[in-house]
Amino acid sequence: MCSIQDGELEDIISKQSVTAGRECVKCQGTAVLVTRINDAFCKSCFQVYVVHKFRASIGKSKLIRDGEHVLVAFSGGASSSALLHLIEEGRSPRAHRKLRFTATVIYVDETGILKWSAAEREEKELNLEKSDFSDMSDVSPICWDVTSGTGESEFQARTASTERLQQLFAALPSDSAREEFLRVAKTRLLLAVARQRGFDKILVGDCSTRLSVRILTDMAQGRGSQVALDTSIGDKRYGDVMVIRPLRDLNSKEVALYNVLNQVETVFIPALTTKTAAGSSIDRLTETFITGLQADFPSTVPNIVRTSEKLGQAELNTSVGCCAFCQSPLDTDVGEASALHAVQVSEHLSQTAGAGQVSATAGGGACSGSGGDGDCQQGHIHHRQVMHSQIAEFLLEKNVDT
Repeated sequence: MCSIQDGELEDIISKQSVTAGRECVKCQGTAVLVTRINDAFCKSCFQVYVVHKFRASIGKSKLIRDGEHVLVAFSGGASSSALLHLIEEGRSPRAHRKLRFTATVIYVDETGILKWSAAEREEKELNLEKSDFSDMSDVSPICWDVTSGTGESEFQARTASTERLQQLFAALPSDSAREEFLRVAKTRLLLAVARQRGFDKILVGDCSTRLSVRILTDMAQGRGSQVALDTSIGDKRYGDVMVIRPLRDLNSKEVALYNVLNQVETVFIPALTTKTAAGSSIDRLTETFITGLQADFPSTVPNIVRTSEKLGQAELNTSVGCCAFCQSPLDTDVGEASALHAVQVSEHLSQTAGAGQVSATAGGGACSGSGGDGDCQQGHIHHRQVMHSQIAEFLLEKNVDT
C-alpha cells in the first residue's frame, strides 16, 4: 500500500534537480539557499521565514506572557545559539514587533563525564563567554548541587562531584543508558535552578530533527506514553515549571543555514557517542537512520513530528503518581491487552513454575522412568496440570474472560 500522500510526491526527487540560478519562492529574486527541493530562498526572505516560525510557535501557544522572565538553556551548539540570537534580535530596537519578555541564560557543563581536564574545561567556558549575549547572561558561573540546593562559585569545588559523576556513568551498562541518564539529569538540574531562581518557564533549543529522533527512541525504549510530553511545544509534566521548545518547527538544516547567514558562532562540545559506531546506542542509531532518510526524502522529519502531534497529551493525573526519575506520569494502570500485562503473566508463571515442579516430584513417589529421556513422565504431566490451573486462577483474578 503506497504511503505517499497528495502533494508529497514532489519531495521524492533526485538531488540532480537542485541547480544554481534558482529564484526565491517569495520575492522571485536570486536565491542563495535551498532548504528543500522546492524551497529556494534569498537571504532576507529566509530570515523572515525563520523568524516567523519562531514567533508563531510562541504566539500560537500563548505560553509566554508580556514582561515575563524566562530561563534559556544554552549549550553552545547550533540550535541553542540560534535560539539566543533569535531572542536577542527580537528584543533589539530594530525589531518590527519587539519581544516583551526578558531572558537569563544558563549553561550546563557536561564535559565532566568526558574526563576533560580543568584547563580544557576553562578554555571551553571562555569560548562560550565570547558569545555576544551579555545582556541576557547571569552574573557568574556556579556549580549546582541538586541534593543540597546550593551553588558553589569556586571552580575547584566541583572536582569531587565530577569524580562521583564519572563513577556513576562508568557503572551504567550501556551508552544508551548513559545518554538517557544524562538527558534526564540535565533536565532535573535545569528545573532545580529554575525553582531556586524563581523561573516558571525554561526555553530549550530542540529542533524538529532532534525531536524526531526523540520520538523513535522513546518508541524503541518502551516510552510511547511519554512521546507527546517529550516533543510538545510546552511540557507541563513538572507542575510549577514548564519546558518550552520554540524551535520545534525548524529542522537542523534550517538552523545551520540561519547561523551561517547571520554569522552566529557556535561551540562544539562532543557528546557521549561522538566518533562512535552508528549502533553504539539506540539514540545514535536512530539519528543515523533519520538523517539518512532526510537527505533523500525531505519530508521524513516533518512526517514523524506531525504523526506525534496526533497522539495528543493525556491528562496529567497526579493521583496515579509520577516516576521518581523522569517525573513522567506512571503508565502502569493499563488494560489486559498490553505489553505490561503480558510481562506480568510471564513473571507470575516463571515464579510459580519452580514451585509446581517441586510439588510434583515430591508427591509422585518412585519414578517409573517411562519418559523418553529417563525423566519422570508422570511428573511432567502433573506439572502441566498445575501450570494450567495457575494460569486460569491468575486470569480470573485479572477479570479476563477465558
